Amino acid sequence: MPTIHSMVSSTYMMYKYAQRSGNSLFQSSASRSFNPYAGSSFGAGSILSGMNGITASSRELLSGYAATSKKFYAEFDSTMDNLKDSAQAIKRMDFHVGEDAVTTTENEDGTTTVKKSDALVTALKAVENLASDYNDVIDFFGEHGDISKRMGQLQTMFADTGYRSGSYRSIGIVVDAGTGKMTIDEDKLTKAITESPDQVSSILGKNGLAGKAEAHISMAEHERNRIFPSVSAMLGSPLPSGTLYSGKSLLNLSKYVSIGNFLNLLG
Repeated sequence: MPTIHSMVSSTYMMYKYAQRSGNSLFQSSASRSFNPYAGSSFGAGSILSGMNGITASSRELLSGYAATSKKFYAEFDSTMDNLKDSAQAIKRMDFHVGEDAVTTTENEDGTTTVKKSDALVTALKAVENLASDYNDVIDFFGEHGDISKRMGQLQTMFADTGYRSGSYRSIGIVVDAGTGKMTIDEDKLTKAITESPDQVSSILGKNGLAGKAEAHISMAEHERNRIFPSVSAMLGSPLPSGTLYSGKSLLNLSKYVSIGNFLNLLG
C-alpha cells in the first residue's frame, strides 16, 4: 500500500525543525530578512533579492504541503473504509457452517485431500480480511505517528489489541506483542469455526474485534481534520504571508528599506 512518506521526506525535516525549535519554519530567518533596520550592511537590493527567494520557496513549500496533505487524507479515508467494510462483514457473518464443513478424502496414492465448504471458505476469508485491514491501519498510523500528537494517540489506540490476545489466540488469531498486528493460524481458526461458532462470533463480532474496530474508526474519523497539522502549524503563518510580497508590494517595501538603511547610516 503506497504511503505519503516519499512525498514528505524532503520537506518534513524542515517541519520537524520548526516544531522542535518552537518557532515557525521561517520565523528567525524571515524576521532578519524582513527587518528594514537590521543594519547598513543589508541594502535594499539584497533584501529584495532575499524576499524574492523566500516567495519562491514559500510557494514551492505550500504546493508541496497541499499535495502531501491531499495524499495523506486519501490514504486515511481508503484505509478506514477498508477496515469498516471488513468489520461490517464480520458482524453479518453466520459462523454456523456445520461440523461437516471440512471433509477429508484418502487418495489411492496414500495422500489425503482436504476440502472446505463454500460457507467455511467465506468465513475464513472474512476473518483474514478483518485482520489484514486492521494491520494496515496499524501500519498507517505507525508510519506517520510522529506527524502530530493526535496521530500518535490514534496509533496507540489501534495497537492495543494485546489486552485481548488470549481470546484471539484461542480461535487462531495471534497478536504480536510489540506491534499489535495479527496473524492467522488457519488450521486453528478452521477448527474454532467448525466446532465453536458462537465463541468465534462473540470474540470477533459486534462485541468483539469488529465492534472495537468500528469504535476506533469512529474516533479516528472524529479527529480526521485535526490529525494532519495545518499549514500554519507546520510552516508558520509568515510563510503564507510571504507569498503576498510580489509586484508593487515589493516596490513599496524597497522604499521603506531604503529609508531604514538611511536612518541606520545617520545613527
